[in-house]
Amino acid sequence: FGPKRLSCSGEACGQSMGLCWCSQVDEGSKRVVMPANDVHLNLEIKGCATAEDVMRYVFDDVEMPKPGKSHMRVNGVCTSLLYGEILPEGIMKALDLLGADNATSLLDVGSGRGTLAFFTFLCYPQITNITGVEISESRFSLCTKAMKRIPCAEVTKNQVSINLTPEPGKTRRLSYYKQNIMRMQDHIKKLSPEIVIFDVEINFGSQELIDFLRCLKPGCCVLSYEDLHAWWKKTLTVNSKIGPFPFTQFGVGNTYQTSWAPNAGYKFMAWRKKS
Repeated sequence: FGPKRLSCSGEACGQSMGLCWCSQVDEGSKRVVMPANDVHLNLEIKGCATAEDVMRYVFDDVEMPKPGKSHMRVNGVCTSLLYGEILPEGIMKALDLLGADNATSLLDVGSGRGTLAFFTFLCYPQITNITGVEISESRFSLCTKAMKRIPCAEVTKNQVSINLTPEPGKTRRLSYYKQNIMRMQDHIKKLSPEIVIFDVEINFGSQELIDFLRCLKPGCCVLSYEDLHAWWKKTLTVNSKIGPFPFTQFGVGNTYQTSWAPNAGYKFMAWRKKS
């Protein structure tokens, strides 16, 4: 992320809801670090002088979903929903692997209360278009509760938008939707994400998921909770028309700190869409 990093430790600033932020510079630390920039100033939140102040102000008393699982059927599509989220150190490790320094668009599927997408918005100003999608109404309500604290955020029951113009001719957009991602293919094609965080469980044989994966552009990098290759092979046994798996795996064996595995981390899987 460049030579200068902002580091974080529980001793320095305390911990809340599994998140921890401070503004100490520490080149060699293994603690959580945030890339330094001035995005937070554009949000014009009174009393928040740093990006870490903004994260604390927006999320600290918005309850993190507890680790666990539930199931939901929406428009005929059954999805297993995860409770919990990727922690700051896990987010940064994942975005580093997925090429965030050279990306301009990101899609977060299963965005929960919105921390990953908002963290990316604060820390990676080169990513100009970030979208979070959450199917659960209760979890999306946590997101709207948090985003209402940002003066420039436009918040409705089913959508949140933050638009910034940091300099003439340059616009950055952060959006959240309460929606089934499988019903948003037109939006996905328009967003044309270079990075997709797919932090949800998936059901066997879903044609809509096949269509979703196919609509991602070549070179797009996906971080998934489940093994997409194994899922594709299993689906192929009942639907031979889907063809070969369109991704290659990389970053094999990496773990990422999460709220359900804060120390050992969870083995998310990274994929790159073939040309």
